[in-house]
This record gives sequence, structure tokens and C-alpha cells, in this order.
Amino acid sequence: RSKSTRRGGTSAHGAYCMELVRKHDHENYLCSLLLPDDGRRTAFAVRALNVELAQIQDVVSRPDIGLMRLQFWTDALERIYKGSAPEQPVAQELAAVIRSRKLSKHWLSRLIESRKESDKAHTSLEEAEEYAERSVSPVLYLTLQSMGVQDLNCDHVASHVGKLQGLTNLIRGVPVNASRGRVYVPLQLLAKHKVSQESLARGKADTREVIYELACAAHQHLEKRYVLTCRSSPDEAGCLAETVD
Repeated sequence: RSKSTRRGGTSAHGAYCMELVRKHDHENYLCSLLLPDDGRRTAFAVRALNVELAQIQDVVSRPDIGLMRLQFWTDALERIYKGSAPEQPVAQELAAVIRSRKLSKHWLSRLIESRKESDKAHTSLEEAEEYAERSVSPVLYLTLQSMGVQDLNCDHVASHVGKLQGLTNLIRGVPVNASRGRVYVPLQLLAKHKVSQESLARGKADTREVIYELACAAHQHLEKRYVLTCRSSPDEAGCLAETVD
């Protein structure tokens, strides 16, 4: 039976992507289920790509191997847009939604390129927000694009939600990353609150003030999201269902 055979309206590659997101990004899995049909498939395909990219750092032993894996996805994207996708489930599903929804290569490339910076500490809060804009917001831009939404207000919502999610991921990743000797909290915030990278990496730092400041910044994006969503039409608001809290 062909891997592209549909069962219950979902292709085998689509089902693979959904399961990958369900296992590794469960919150966004649940949110994506709320989307209309034409956006849901794209959301799962793109989020599955994001899972593949996010896992690279955790499974490789050397940075150069990580870059090689990222290069695979860069090359895969080139092949997809030339009509010869690799025989890999996520790549095959991406090829299908790119063909059917005419998705922008720019945003997919940005997702891949952003992961080359994922092991670097941010200097400032603004830099952390910019990274979130590059690594999270493109998923939302592509989902909106797949539903035919061309609205500046919706794009602004997606931008703020991307920054909100990025900062939230940064906050809750502090303990795990510290246990692995990784520090991604903006260095200016650490200096401002007199927290050393060494103490943070050892798990002995009092990070309450640092975390509070990050949380306040995330909450500002949440408030802006609420204001902007209220300006959207009912149909556009439905397309933004993935961004519910």
C-alpha cells in the first residue's frame, strides 16, 4: 500500500507528522487540532519540521554534526521546491502541503537557519525576542498563509505570539538547560540581577528576578495579542485559533 494512501482523510506521512508533534510538542499538537482543515495539515507538517530541527541539538555529540543535519534540511527544502523531495516522512508531507497551499520558501528557510543560532547565549532581551521571531513566528505565518489569510493585523498577532512562545520556552527550559551546562538567559539580565553563568549552570543561582523580568516581557506580548485579535474579523480570529492560551 502506498505511503500516501489516505486513511480517515489523513495521509500516512500526515499521520507520522501528527504523531511526532503529539509526542514532542504536545501543547502545540492540541492547539493545532483547533484549526480549520486547510490550516491543520500545514500546521502539523511545519511543526513536525520544527521538532526535527529542535531535536538535532539534543542527539548530536559535536556541533559540526549538528550543522550537517541542518544542511540535510536545507538541501531537502531545495529539492522539495524543485519537485524531488527526499524519501523522508516529514519532507514528503512538507512537499505535499507546499504544492497544495503554495507556501513561502522564505519562512521555511528561516526556521532552518534560526537553528544555527540555537546554541548561542542571547546578549539582551531584545535579542532573545528576535530569535523567537525567527524560530517560532514562521510556523504561524505559514499556517496563516495556508488558509489564505493576507492581513497585516494577523501577521502582527503571529509575531507577538511567536515572541511570547519563544520567551516562555526560554523560561521553562532554564532548569533542563542548566543541568546540561547550557545558559540561554540573556546575559544582560544575568548581570543586572547579579547572577553568574556558572551559578546558573550549577543550579545554585537565585533566578527569581531574572525569570520575573522574562515573564513580564512575555506577558506584554500576550496583552498585545489580545488587543490585536479583537481587531480581527470572526473568520480571521478562527484562523488564529492555534494561538489560544
